[in-house]
Amino acid sequence: MKRETSKGKRQYSVKGKIIGILLSCWMLPFLFLIGILGMYLANNHSGMTAENFQKQLAFSSRICVERLNAAVNASRDASYDGQLLAAAMELAEGKAGILETGDIYKEYLANKYQKNKLVSEAFFWVTSGKDPQIYNIYNEKAGGSYQQVLTYMQKYHEDIKEYAGSLGTRAGFVNRDGRCYLVRNLVDSCYKEQAVLVLHLNEEYCFESLINYPACAGANLRVNGEKLSVKENEALDQWQEARGEKQDGYAWERDTLYIADRQQGSCYWLDTAVVLGDTVTKFPFYGYEYVMAAMIVSLVAMLVLMVWVFRKEVSEPVEHLSEGARNIEKGNLGYQLETFPANREFSYLTHSFNEMSEHLKQQFDKIYREEIALREARIMALQSNINPHFLNNTLEIINWEARFSGNTKVSDMIGALSTMLDAAMDRRKRPEVRLREEMGYVNSYLYITRERLGSRLHMEIDVPEELMDYLVPRLVLQPVVENAIEHGVVPNTSGTVTLVGRRDEKYLYLETINDGEFTEEDRKKVAWLLSPAFTPKERESSGNLGIANVNQRLRILYGEPCGLYMEELPDGKVLAKIVIPLRK
Repeated sequence: MKRETSKGKRQYSVKGKIIGILLSCWMLPFLFLIGILGMYLANNHSGMTAENFQKQLAFSSRICVERLNAAVNASRDASYDGQLLAAAMELAEGKAGILETGDIYKEYLANKYQKNKLVSEAFFWVTSGKDPQIYNIYNEKAGGSYQQVLTYMQKYHEDIKEYAGSLGTRAGFVNRDGRCYLVRNLVDSCYKEQAVLVLHLNEEYCFESLINYPACAGANLRVNGEKLSVKENEALDQWQEARGEKQDGYAWERDTLYIADRQQGSCYWLDTAVVLGDTVTKFPFYGYEYVMAAMIVSLVAMLVLMVWVFRKEVSEPVEHLSEGARNIEKGNLGYQLETFPANREFSYLTHSFNEMSEHLKQQFDKIYREEIALREARIMALQSNINPHFLNNTLEIINWEARFSGNTKVSDMIGALSTMLDAAMDRRKRPEVRLREEMGYVNSYLYITRERLGSRLHMEIDVPEELMDYLVPRLVLQPVVENAIEHGVVPNTSGTVTLVGRRDEKYLYLETINDGEFTEEDRKKVAWLLSPAFTPKERESSGNLGIANVNQRLRILYGEPCGLYMEELPDGKVLAKIVIPLRK
């Protein structure tokens, strides 16, 4: 095919065009990226900042919850201390004195809370006694002091005592002047209040994560609605009050960010809220609007130019080539492109495509004709190569029966042989038959073979009726059964051959199992017979003919993974498996 060119048009390189445009406009993409980055930061900084700080607040809140849960568990231990409750009940009933039981209370408080970094001070008294005494300890390492004990006794005790009377069996939190107290009643088996435990929590430790929250201008904490201000901020108080029950999320008010979070504790709700000022949330984007406007204008002009060039020089030629490829894919071999681009590269590709298409059509026509002829010849040859040795043996058996028996077996054997001959000659030229008909050929073969081998042959057939209407290649099963008998029964005094049929979603499986020995030499020979390299000229025996014939027919008709497979089972038996696609 003669190469065509566009007359009157100069051909030039697409690469040269693209390089020239990129060299002349390299600065604009760079500036464009800077502008886009600025716009992205300006538009997304607020949301990203809020989400990041909200996640950080949730993490800080979870730390507070873990430490408050530890404090609640520490107070709960007193409820389950039998000695402590028994002493309180004996004191209330007058069975023990104040001095006697006081030692028990002091020892318990010292052992349990004096070295606990969660607790600054601990207070304990028996509520049901006539003259209750208040016992206390303080933990200096957790911020406790004797002065704080006095402050509690003078300012908060009566108030907390009243609050304890309303708690029942649950634990409660009380905030007094920034101090957080955990209050729990100790009750007997009848849920009657016997004593009260009050723990002044170490705020610096329990709420450490919130106190150290980065750059916050205010921080609030509420335990079951009891407010504890970590960092006072009136605006934060108002914002948190206005949210009501919705104590999670965030809100922007100009350059100020408010964040709230709610966490569920063991017996309480923990609500936290912080406010962040513009020192954290605001980023300097002054003047970016004007810069980005100028860059956008320049960018639009550049994009228009680049789009036009690429459409003219790249997109349209590629589309023409793609159109040609789609026609080839649809089977329109020899399709020719009529339009030649103005550049050298795509003009050459178009010319080469046309030549390739024409050459491909010629080659495909040739190969197709040859392949069809070869396929038909191989199938006919393979189907016609039925084991002549078997037919000779059968005729010999009938001959001897006719000579020596003189009974009706001769008639039956002739009928079976007739069935086999009819299948071999295939007067109706059918490459496939129903499995039911194929099983008829197998049964005819088995009848004749049983007359030959007698009780030496044990045949077990398990082919479900539901499989009988599926199509299989003609005379594909009998050679495999023959091979199983010849190698599993004939060399031995007797043997069992099992024929099993099964299926899955795609394939029909016909399996024969025999008792024959599968030596290393047999493995090599079978692998050679069933390999793609094996040719009909290499056949040596009728047994070899059978399995090779079956495998090649299946591979020609259906392709992979159909075919004949042979292997040795764990129990030493030999399995021959035919794989055929499910077709009716």
